[in-house]
Amino acid sequence: MSQWELPPALQRQVEVSAYVFAGCTAVFIWDILNNLRSDYALLFKQNFHVVSLAYVVSRIGSLMYILGYTIFLSYPLQACNTAYVAFNVFYPIGVSASAFLFFFRVRAIYGGNRLVTAIFGFLWLAVLGSSITIPFGVSAVKLGNPSECIVARVEVYVGASGIILTVHDTLVFFAISYRLVSNFGQMQQQTRGTQLKMLFSGAHLPAFPKALFADGQMYYMIMVATNVTTTLRVYIPTVSPVYRGLLIVPSVTLTSIMACCVYRNTILGIMCGSRELSLLTLNDVEPPSIVQFSTEYNQMVGSALSEGDGGGSDFTGNKSGALGTSSKTDNLSYSLGVHQDTSVVP
Repeated sequence: MSQWELPPALQRQVEVSAYVFAGCTAVFIWDILNNLRSDYALLFKQNFHVVSLAYVVSRIGSLMYILGYTIFLSYPLQACNTAYVAFNVFYPIGVSASAFLFFFRVRAIYGGNRLVTAIFGFLWLAVLGSSITIPFGVSAVKLGNPSECIVARVEVYVGASGIILTVHDTLVFFAISYRLVSNFGQMQQQTRGTQLKMLFSGAHLPAFPKALFADGQMYYMIMVATNVTTTLRVYIPTVSPVYRGLLIVPSVTLTSIMACCVYRNTILGIMCGSRELSLLTLNDVEPPSIVQFSTEYNQMVGSALSEGDGGGSDFTGNKSGALGTSSKTDNLSYSLGVHQDTSVVP
């Protein structure tokens, strides 16, 4: 390879990218260290499920991808293109695992409904298939003196991964929002306009469902906005190849952190029972009916998610039969774990 000085503009792009990726790596490692105690509880104080595996794969796959990009732009690698393609292999691993966590959240919210499972299962497969194109659609070269690795090629078709991921996250957001709003909007006989406002803000929802809404929906909204911006940059021809994929690493970082955060909140709620209520509600003290609501919702989530492993046990490590008939999702006499008795609503 010829050795020559990088143009100042290109050198600046490489430096900016290196700073962004280093920041993403620092944030991701901090998130892992900050949640070590919770991760230990999730992995060693309950039965290990396929969703638990997805959680671990999301963490490891995303970390390897983010760390690889940081090393790529900050260390003089000898085999630039080989290393670049190698750590891009972790993109479909981390992204598909994070999407898998969202798939099971939707499935739990809808009580294991077969149609919902089929639709979002297909969307997850689409996310997996499109993300596999990433390692094949990019390449890198070694330039400069001293030698530096820079992105030389980003094929247009790799943007399909961002588009499909955006569609997936958007539908997840609206599916969960619709479920919450339709149930509690009908229970409180809200108007269509009020229900539409509830769909985006969670306004007028009771304390617990509003906290449940805020717990996950703000994450999805942020991710949708990030994915849209990332995808648009890939398709803008005036953007240099170095900057074209600049937001992919922050997007992967954000998606993995938030997907794992939502998963931890759900599982720790099941493990801790009603004590998790103080973290989810707006007030520290709530009526006893809300405690019953929280417990029944957590049981429903555990039952629905454990069905993905053959229905052997729930997330708490209890056998599925221990939840009782009230937690079965085949006959939803109540939605989201709350009976249709309006006395449950504060």
